[in-house]
Amino acid sequence: MIKNILSTLVLATLIFGNVYSQSLDIYINAALKNSPLLHENNNQLLAGRLDSLLLIATFKPQVNQISQAMYAPTGSGWGYDDAITNGGNYSAVVHVSQPMFNKKQINGQLQTINLLNQTLKLNQKITLIDLKKSITAQYLTAYADFTQNQFNQSMLSQLSNELKTVKALVDKGVYLMTDYLNLQVLITSQKITISQSFIQLKNDVALLNFICGVSDQPEINLIKPEITVQNDFNPESSPMYAQFRIDSLKNMNSREIIDLSYRPRLSAFADAGFNSIAPENIPHNLGTSFGVNFAIPIYDGKQRKLQYDKINLAENTRIFYKRYYSSQYKLQFDQLTNQLKLTENLIAEIRDQLSEQERLIDLYRIELDKGLVRFLDFLTVLNNYTTTKNTLLVTEANRLQIINQMNYLK
Repeated sequence: MIKNILSTLVLATLIFGNVYSQSLDIYINAALKNSPLLHENNNQLLAGRLDSLLLIATFKPQVNQISQAMYAPTGSGWGYDDAITNGGNYSAVVHVSQPMFNKKQINGQLQTINLLNQTLKLNQKITLIDLKKSITAQYLTAYADFTQNQFNQSMLSQLSNELKTVKALVDKGVYLMTDYLNLQVLITSQKITISQSFIQLKNDVALLNFICGVSDQPEINLIKPEITVQNDFNPESSPMYAQFRIDSLKNMNSREIIDLSYRPRLSAFADAGFNSIAPENIPHNLGTSFGVNFAIPIYDGKQRKLQYDKINLAENTRIFYKRYYSSQYKLQFDQLTNQLKLTENLIAEIRDQLSEQERLIDLYRIELDKGLVRFLDFLTVLNNYTTTKNTLLVTEANRLQIINQMNYLK
């Protein structure tokens, strides 16, 4: 009987496989392609590169055209003083300014943008991990439904075959009509179980399709995923831990930028054009000017120290979170490792029990034809086998879910 069940499972897989096969990789690739969040992260990375170019451009010579036409009317007892306004001013000059000795300022600002881009890359990696983890978890849920539905269908097929055998034995007087009716009741119950499991399967596959952004398929044939433990479980190699390193560099960079803001600043400027107090004098007032600007901070109310204090607080917070994360990471790893070990031990125990039940079913089948056992006892053994098999399917699905959590532990 058990061999017949396995044969039915293989046949169903082959039949459905000719229609359409849906693997975990297909769903993950579709989700990566359709995810708007990943698309946004890519655009943010491109924008970060543009920010670097914009920053460099601000430290290059800045050329501006400046024009002014001003007339200050005066009258008896009113108007601006001519000594100040000259009665008017007409100018049009091209002004060029260039900060000097600013390489360290440029490098400091570029480092700020670079660290921001590193954070964006890290966020993209975290988003990718979360997406793969959630897709895998949902696929495993749907696959568990799929295997249970397949097993339930195979059991229905086998029970239907048994019905013919029992009917023949009833006709011979080996078993009672009540045995035949009990088997019919069990078949009806199995059909209801199949309908329930199929509804759950359709719902979970629909949710999987929804979060991956793919269309529903007319047939469902999920392929068993090959999932093994692949995480090295080193917290320092996780993306979340990398964020602490970036935050440390950000705090150091903030200090450098503060220090650079207190350095003397020198810039050169030049302009050329006309500047005149009367329109008719414009042709005679063409010229140029050039010079340098020099500034040095003297006192700012101890703002520098206050900014240092804020950075120190941020660094203390970073250190605390890093220590807490390391301890939590180890705790999660230990818990998942223990769960995996217990689950694998439970699977081994369930498989041993299944083997015993399969041997018992085979013995019952031999004795059934001879009328040596009660048919209700056989149905009880069969129900126990079905329950144990479903328990194994659920436990195996739980094992894969644990491995999924371990692989994407962050």
